[in-house]
Amino acid sequence: MPASTAPLKLAAVACVLLFIGLGVYLAPLQPSVVALQLTFTPDAFAQVLQAWGPEGVQRFRNHLVVDGLLMLSYGAAGYLAVVRTHFFEPLANRLPLRWVALLLPVAALCDAGENLLHWELTGSDALAAPAAAAWCLAAGLCAAFKWVGIGVFALAALIARLQR
Repeated sequence: MPASTAPLKLAAVACVLLFIGLGVYLAPLQPSVVALQLTFTPDAFAQVLQAWGPEGVQRFRNHLVVDGLLMLSYGAAGYLAVVRTHFFEPLANRLPLRWVALLLPVAALCDAGENLLHWELTGSDALAAPAAAAWCLAAGLCAAFKWVGIGVFALAALIARLQR
């Protein structure tokens, strides 16, 4: 008997709803949250925070808990899409599907690391801490790895779809 896709559907619906909700909630922040994610130095990070102002920084901090739910949902949805459906089987002759199955869960772990570092870096006087340069670099790298994982998963899905 094939595995149920109900958990996949639940995770996918949660992911879409959370993504839309967070997108609407964070839309007022200019530059965008992605601009903050892809900063690698305290100066670049501080420039984004300064542009947002205290209310924007608080808005960003408030979203982090819900973003945790988003990363759980997209990590689960990606994993379940690979292991509970046949959609990615056209890729099986080129690479182990377990690697594809791990792309979004690993991206979600990178996202979690990024969020923890961003929580710390948006706290009072965090950018003045001696470790701020290392934290900014680590947060930027976590974000970059997250986006690469998401992009590679999307590319794998496109290739699998084209090969069907």
